[in-house]
Amino acid sequence: MKKTLILFAMLLALFTVVQPIQAAPTKNVIVETEYYNDIEELKFPQVKQAGTMKLTRKINKDFKDYIEKAAAMRKQNEEAGRKYGYKPDFQTEFEVKYNTDGKLSIIMSSYIFTGGAHGSTVVESYNYDLKEKQRVYLTDILQTPGQQEKVKQYVYTYAKARPEIFYPDLKKEDISLNEKTAFFYTDDGIALVFQQYDIAPYVSGNQVIKIPKKVYS
Repeated sequence: MKKTLILFAMLLALFTVVQPIQAAPTKNVIVETEYYNDIEELKFPQVKQAGTMKLTRKINKDFKDYIEKAAAMRKQNEEAGRKYGYKPDFQTEFEVKYNTDGKLSIIMSSYIFTGGAHGSTVVESYNYDLKEKQRVYLTDILQTPGQQEKVKQYVYTYAKARPEIFYPDLKKEDISLNEKTAFFYTDDGIALVFQQYDIAPYVSGNQVIKIPKKVYS
């Protein structure tokens, strides 16, 4: 009995010491899941501890604006479904792709079914530099035509080596890189996220291609 009590005390002491160490690092942004008007299909993130209160409010407003537009689209799709006799579907999802070193990347996706053979998914990226206190677009990273051309060539070479995934007749000029191109941060650079049909058929989904920083730096 005495040995059992001693062992229990040792475990309790160990747990007391270890528990705070397992807490989430304060340098990472806290991302929580919210539902627009308690609708499960309309999921969106809200953040805490994103540096300053002003930046935190800005990031949260960006996502609230997104979900409000999504809710309007969902309502329109429901009305169209009743009018044209199909079962509508609309839902949003998000994924935190990067959350370290003062950078935050969240990918939002909206899936919509408007009748026909299948639905479609549209992605949008939300990237933030917490140190600079601003949202970052692809054109903030690929600032020159030369940088964009190097990345296009990398994507083109990557795709041509995988004709079973990408369009076999893909041309480099078919690859569009602009402010609206979705991407997220990685430890070694960025990853581009292409829309369905951009550079690959529907069955291949939203293709993700990682671009090492050395390609465009």
